[in-house]
Amino acid sequence: MPGIVQNTDAAGMHRFLGITLAAFIVLAAFFVKLPNAVRSAAYTVFREGLKQKALWTTRHMETLNGEHFIVRYTEGNEADAQLVLAAAEKFYSPIAEKYGYAGRSKIPVIVYPSRAELNRNFGWQANESAMGVYWTGVIRVLSPNVWVTEEDPHFYREEFMNAGPMAHEFTHLVVDYVTAGNYTRWFTEGIAQYEEYKLTGFEFQDMEASLDQPLYRLDEMDMYFDNLPNQPLAYRQSYLAVRYVAEVYGEASIKNILKSLAQNNKIDRAIPEVLGVKMETFEKNYQHWSREQEKLRKL
Repeated sequence: MPGIVQNTDAAGMHRFLGITLAAFIVLAAFFVKLPNAVRSAAYTVFREGLKQKALWTTRHMETLNGEHFIVRYTEGNEADAQLVLAAAEKFYSPIAEKYGYAGRSKIPVIVYPSRAELNRNFGWQANESAMGVYWTGVIRVLSPNVWVTEEDPHFYREEFMNAGPMAHEFTHLVVDYVTAGNYTRWFTEGIAQYEEYKLTGFEFQDMEASLDQPLYRLDEMDMYFDNLPNQPLAYRQSYLAVRYVAEVYGEASIKNILKSLAQNNKIDRAIPEVLGVKMETFEKNYQHWSREQEKLRKL
């Protein structure tokens, strides 16, 4: 593994990673005062360091190697790990090619045998129901046998492929790498849901996400996404904003917005630059379009 000395003992490795992370935190206050390009470079170093840490701390787990992914899993769970790897490889090319992602190394995927273990890894409460998470170069997923309801092997596989998290989480990774971390939460969530919809047909539905209520402003979602009280609405708005771009301006516009973000522009500059409208106009238009689409669905 690049950047890791193979014969370093565990204690030494943890000391090294701890010192590296501590140094980054100390320098973070300084980095925020520097130009965007420097912050992006610092973030890239931070992300890759934590990815290597994840690979090191899971070295004791069983391992499957695919063309683009390396899957870590617990003993006795090889069948589910094989399914996770198959899904990851299936969705790799459609998403990577669309957005210009060309990874230089295999992407780590860690399969957790229970919700408790996945949640514990992020310090979440036990009732958190996420099936997958992308963070700092690593995709973490809940083992299919925890939540897939089908028992027949064929339908078991189909349920995971169509309702599982691989397309969604891999899209988050692609957005992260293509922009060097320069993206807003709502935009990456919107793209991830859009690709999930395009590739699997899955579309997020929740009664609380009805558009027959005051909607969040995009600047609100920029700053406070995870703390907004109506999370289903925030997720649905993100999806609809991106789908609006794709259907009205063309899918190439999403990629072009990512390219603008990769040049260290903020989202409130990237969207007007690519679409040729002010943010205020974009926001008004996507909300109107979204409400019209919801009306059509109810007919």
